[in-house]
Amino acid sequence: MVANQILQNSQVMSLCLASSAKNHAATCNIRKFGGLASHRKHSTHAVGSNHGGDTGDTMLDAPERIRTRFSILLFVGTLFIPIAGFGTALLFGVLQDWQVERLLADGLVPAFLLSLVFVSLLQMQRLITPLTEWVLHNPLATNAPSHLHRRLQAFSRDFWWPVAAHVLLTPPLSFWRLEGTLGPHNFQAMLHFALLVTTTAALVGVPAYLFGLHQLGKLVTSLSLDRIHVSLKSRTLLLAGLVPLLSYALLAEYHWLITGQLEAGYLATFVLLALATVSISLLSIRSMQQALQPFQQVFSRSGASTHEALAGLRPASTDEIGHLTQTLGRVFQRLGDQETHMRAIVDTAAEGIIVVDEHGQIDTFNPAAERLFGYPAQEIRGRHLAVLLPEVFEAQSSIGTHSEERDVFGQHRNGARIPVSLRVSEMSISGRRMFTCLVADIRQRKAAEQELQAAEARYRALVETAHDLVWSVDPEGCWSYLNASSRMIYGLEPEQMMGRPITEFCAPDCLQADRAAFDELLNGQDLYQYETVHLDHKGNRRHLSFNAKAHRDEDGTILQISGTARDVTDQKAFHEQLAYQAEHDALTRLFNRSYFQQELERTVARVSRRPDASCALFYIDLDQFKYINDTLGHAAGDRLLIEVTRLLTSHVREGDLLARFGGDEFTLLLYDIRAADVLAAAEHFRALFESYAFLEDGNSFNISCSIGATIIDAGTRNAEEVLSQADIACNMAKAAGRNRVKLYDPSDANKDGMAADMGWASRVREMLEHDRFQLVYQPIMALHDELVQDYEVLVRMVCDDGEIILPGGFMPAAERFGLIHAVDRWVVKRALTQLTRLHQQGESVRFSINLSGKAFEDPQLLPLIQDLLDHAGLDPSRVCFEITETAAIAKLSEAEKFIGALKDMGCQFALDDFGAGFSSFAYLKHLPVDKLKIDGNFVQNLADNHIDQAMVQSMNQVAHALGKQTIAEYVEDSRTLEMLRNYGVDYAQGNYIGKPREVLMNISRLPVHRASGYTE
Repeated sequence: MVANQILQNSQVMSLCLASSAKNHAATCNIRKFGGLASHRKHSTHAVGSNHGGDTGDTMLDAPERIRTRFSILLFVGTLFIPIAGFGTALLFGVLQDWQVERLLADGLVPAFLLSLVFVSLLQMQRLITPLTEWVLHNPLATNAPSHLHRRLQAFSRDFWWPVAAHVLLTPPLSFWRLEGTLGPHNFQAMLHFALLVTTTAALVGVPAYLFGLHQLGKLVTSLSLDRIHVSLKSRTLLLAGLVPLLSYALLAEYHWLITGQLEAGYLATFVLLALATVSISLLSIRSMQQALQPFQQVFSRSGASTHEALAGLRPASTDEIGHLTQTLGRVFQRLGDQETHMRAIVDTAAEGIIVVDEHGQIDTFNPAAERLFGYPAQEIRGRHLAVLLPEVFEAQSSIGTHSEERDVFGQHRNGARIPVSLRVSEMSISGRRMFTCLVADIRQRKAAEQELQAAEARYRALVETAHDLVWSVDPEGCWSYLNASSRMIYGLEPEQMMGRPITEFCAPDCLQADRAAFDELLNGQDLYQYETVHLDHKGNRRHLSFNAKAHRDEDGTILQISGTARDVTDQKAFHEQLAYQAEHDALTRLFNRSYFQQELERTVARVSRRPDASCALFYIDLDQFKYINDTLGHAAGDRLLIEVTRLLTSHVREGDLLARFGGDEFTLLLYDIRAADVLAAAEHFRALFESYAFLEDGNSFNISCSIGATIIDAGTRNAEEVLSQADIACNMAKAAGRNRVKLYDPSDANKDGMAADMGWASRVREMLEHDRFQLVYQPIMALHDELVQDYEVLVRMVCDDGEIILPGGFMPAAERFGLIHAVDRWVVKRALTQLTRLHQQGESVRFSINLSGKAFEDPQLLPLIQDLLDHAGLDPSRVCFEITETAAIAKLSEAEKFIGALKDMGCQFALDDFGAGFSSFAYLKHLPVDKLKIDGNFVQNLADNHIDQAMVQSMNQVAHALGKQTIAEYVEDSRTLEMLRNYGVDYAQGNYIGKPREVLMNISRLPVHRASGYTE
């Protein structure tokens, strides 16, 4: 039993030693390094594991459970003390049953005892409740307030005074209530009862008292000990001495009551047992003192203020205390090593480490802080932190806790302001609030940040003023940033769009494609010039071109998607307009010739793959358009074309294609029409014009049309063939009297002429492609001096067999099939190239270049002439262009502009075949021509025809009156030449002067023509 009690005492002592060592180590480490929380937690676990007991509770037991056990067991123990006393008195016969019943019936003694129990319980509750409440609210604390220590000290007093009151007052009070007085006759019985009450109270109270100490010991880690409350010596005397002595006394009392006497032998035995018990107790105390001697020596030398001193602990006994002493010595050795290691870390840390108390007084100042602020640690320690960080204390009276890093300005010893980063953490050391300040020099970082801010400002200025939209979205597709361009594109401020999904602005018809593009971004593909349509705040469609890229972290998780977007609405509209203009006629808004030919080619290709399909092509030509255009003007002609367009469009089936093919020519492509219905459909469109009249200036003009139709079926080879057939049919309809419909019939004999034209067109195209046309030059002689310096440039087609074809043979076909412009350009290029070469050879000649009647309609011809003249360096006055009078009159306005443009270049211009059209000469006042070439029909029979003579004289006089020179063509003999000279004609041209030749040889020695005739 004594051994068990000693073991229990040693465990309690271990708790106290571990708690003391832990507090000391924590105090040292926290003061130096700020490692309070983790060290305290580990120390608590260590103490809890070493503190054992019968209940198996550790320091991690809930305080509520400790309070409940403490209250219940102390209540039971306090209540059992009087019960044990009266029970023992009954057992020993000091009291009889009827006496106990009488006391219970009297009620005074029970009331007194219950009041003692109640008071004792109340006192224990007042003691334990504040202690457990404080532990609950301060689970990591190691030092309780002083008033809690006073309550802890009062436990022994508050526990034992009710027991003492019971021992002192219950015996006399009980016998007084039984006998009514305390006389001598019952004093002996009361003495026996008092001895029994005292003994049982001690025997029952000591275990209860020890249990209370055991429960309070569980709170020691959180409460700490300000002094020794119950010494090991007291506990040893109590357990090893008092309890056995009380047991012996109880046995002696029982023997005395039974026998009525105490024999000498019995007394001697009692005395020997008492002496043995006391001796054992003293030996136990001495053994404990020896075991504790190492601690007492350390405390007496240094107060246990350093790990080095505590590391010198060595065991002085072989029991648990000796083992504990050895363990603590090793623990403190490791702590000392750790302290040295941590001090080295602090001393070599790049950041300044400053530890201050709750009043801001500096406690620790490492070398990095010395270098940063310029103060040595000895000088600054003990001074207020405001000396170093005045900015922190300007806004608040205390330093406070700032777990987040913040930038402030520090004060150097020399007065300079230092930008630093500050992070403050709070800790508690022995109940004192301490603050660890980590201070880093951020001057270089600040400089870099300023540079970065300047760069960001420049970048932001560029972004915010950029015409393109700069944007970013989060992985869910919601706007996270937009620049100011959102106002121009969406009509919304960036703030109004932030957080809203991008799909909210997508056009419904583009939403599916946009989602697919967004999925591609999420899968790692970038977007380049992805075009889509968004809606602005009014619902208007905005065409946008997006560039986008996804940004990912190291794990590949998408952080955001950013990019740019350009508003291409205007550009899109412009391109659409260009595309529309490229495919549509500007005047009628119908598809133009180019688009129609492309669609015709596609249609022919489709039909060729479907044997059962057939389509039709109508070639519609207005019969009276030339008259309207020439007599009423081009404006009237344009209005006529617009009205005809409306008329035709209103009767075209949905899906069929109507186009303006040329000046007054329309083409209509009818899809999926039966061959038997083609002629009726064409007749229907012709009949529309019978009820139509063109109104201009109050006058009504009847308009008719000629329609050539052809069928497109699986046998059709190509689009060119279809157009040729429809054109041939149309021309046959016009040749048959106009206002007719003609369906192309391969077996029609009249189509041969048209087919011949198609053959000529094919040969013209081949000549152009292979550069096989040939130029010839016919001399023009000046009649006043009979010199030749001018040559008319003429074009010839040379066939494979050597046959030479004059322009009359191939030019109509070239004009009909749209090749005439190419022929004109070929002639101009070759003629000016040859003229340039002759001038470079020193030959001073002039060329008169013959152009077709369609030259006015070629928009490329004038720029080509200007470009050739500029690059060749030719004198433009050495170049004259010719065009027939009838062609000029037919398109007088275009002719006037065309001739004026050539005159502006410095070139000359001549009207060919003058007089052939028998037109009024009034138009000559509006055409800036230089020369008039009298038609050869008036010249070739001049010698024998008086009318021709009169006509030539009249034309020559009119020309001279207008300041223009004249040239007579078809001069075939000397008589004609002489008459022309007599009439005053300026130039003569014909076979008599010289035939057209393909080369010019010996130009300076050309024959001189005299009145006597021509010599070769």
